Amino acid sequence: MAREPSPVRALARSGVLRRDVAALGLFGLAEYGPWVAMLVYAYSQGGSAATGIVSFALLVPTALFAPFGGPLTDRFGASRTLFGAYSAQALVMAATAGSLLYGAPPVVTYGLGAATAMLLVVTHSAHAVVSPGLARTAEQLVALNAVTLWILSVGVFVAPAAAGLILEVGSPGAVYAAGAGCLVGSALLVAPLRNLVPPLARDVDAATQGALQQLAQGARMLARSTASREVVIVLATSYFVVGAIDVLAVVLAVETFELGNSGAAYLTAAHGAGAVLGAVASLALVGRSGLARFMVGATLLAAGAFVLLGFVTAVLIAFIVAIVTGISRSLLEVSGHTLLQRVTSTALLARVFAFKDAVAMGAWALGSIMVPIVIALADIRAALFVTGLLMPAIILLRLRPLLAVDSAATVPAVRIALLRSLRIFRALPVPELEGVARNAWDVSAEAGEVVVRQGEAGDTYFAIADGMVEVVKDDVAENTLQRGDGFGEIALIDDVPRTATVIALTDATLVAIAREPFLVAVTGHAPTGDTVRRVAAERHPRNPV
Repeated sequence: MAREPSPVRALARSGVLRRDVAALGLFGLAEYGPWVAMLVYAYSQGGSAATGIVSFALLVPTALFAPFGGPLTDRFGASRTLFGAYSAQALVMAATAGSLLYGAPPVVTYGLGAATAMLLVVTHSAHAVVSPGLARTAEQLVALNAVTLWILSVGVFVAPAAAGLILEVGSPGAVYAAGAGCLVGSALLVAPLRNLVPPLARDVDAATQGALQQLAQGARMLARSTASREVVIVLATSYFVVGAIDVLAVVLAVETFELGNSGAAYLTAAHGAGAVLGAVASLALVGRSGLARFMVGATLLAAGAFVLLGFVTAVLIAFIVAIVTGISRSLLEVSGHTLLQRVTSTALLARVFAFKDAVAMGAWALGSIMVPIVIALADIRAALFVTGLLMPAIILLRLRPLLAVDSAATVPAVRIALLRSLRIFRALPVPELEGVARNAWDVSAEAGEVVVRQGEAGDTYFAIADGMVEVVKDDVAENTLQRGDGFGEIALIDDVPRTATVIALTDATLVAIAREPFLVAVTGHAPTGDTVRRVAAERHPRNPV
């Protein structure tokens, strides 16, 4: 059997992944730096109350718009949606920069800022659907989630720090201009990947549904999915804390510690530094079960940090708490996102993540508005206590169903993404595709190993997840196949012996599908059956197996 490289190393060797992650890294800079700049701008207009109100006002429309990312991703495909989102985000962020630089009325600036935030949220749900298509194994999917969050966490750290440096010599408008430049880079990086993940196969009824009908259907299905719902509740609660941190960082830095506007950016950057550390630590989750327990532990870690800062409100403690809460945030996001991908049907994946973003943005908005309200009624210490104690209280209320999430049926997200990329399965409806994936199994082959031999009975179809194989007929090399290709359909359809030999050119990972589930899928769905026969006819006699 071939020795599997570590998931992270395997991902690092992928040129597609490097391009995608680089684009996401630039996106992270554009997402977090300008957000800090907008809060600083709001504070200059009206103090802590304005900061909370503006944050709330920008996040509410974002929460309302976020669910539309699901139908967009399903309709156009995750990779095309990602490219379109980056392009639109760059345009609107540039407009916001112009508004700030040329002194437009605050209402215009806030409106453009809200439009920017609304478009930014589309990236998260689209990327969540792209991820299984990039991974080769379930373990790599966890590793990819961890690496993705690590990249975004670097943005949480670097972007506010860079914003602080820009604010030392410039203005919030300059921060937005830099963000627009980053997003242009993101769009250029993913432009060649537009066809990476195809749209879901759509039947006639789905094609005639409007976006609002699809959203309503997705909301009902999410409400009935106990496992997905519980994870979304916890993730939403964590974003309530993120919203509180945004405002607390500004108030603590400017009012309590008198560190100035750049101090708020640096305090937020410390939170980002913790998120980077947490993302690195989350690599330990690769291959682990019981992720719900990690979510509970991360929640308690953040709660203890906020309570400590409430008792000891000092500059050094504030920076330490920012780091600790960043670690907690990363652990929550990696474990939560991975759980969602494990327990959510492929048909619902884009919409569940879009709804998760909507609920998260709403919770973020509530966290932002909560801080100035508590400060007005009591003081900053009370705001710290409320922020710290709310999340563990909700976790305790939902503890039993949350711990039961890991026992929910696992959705083979990586296999489904691979099969969707194959031409013969692209038209197959999602429920049938999931059925095929659940009945499949992984096969490893070392370089030089014969996978199938000419003349032997054929009872299995193979899809190539990683590596390369060579097709040989009568001792003559006929073709080379790689990820996204498959072989073995002719022997199954026509019930004949293998008509060619397939040899692994490199260490390879294959997904094997037995005769019965393969034929049920092919014969039970006419378009798929037609596609299989067209593919077989095109390859015969050059490459029949």
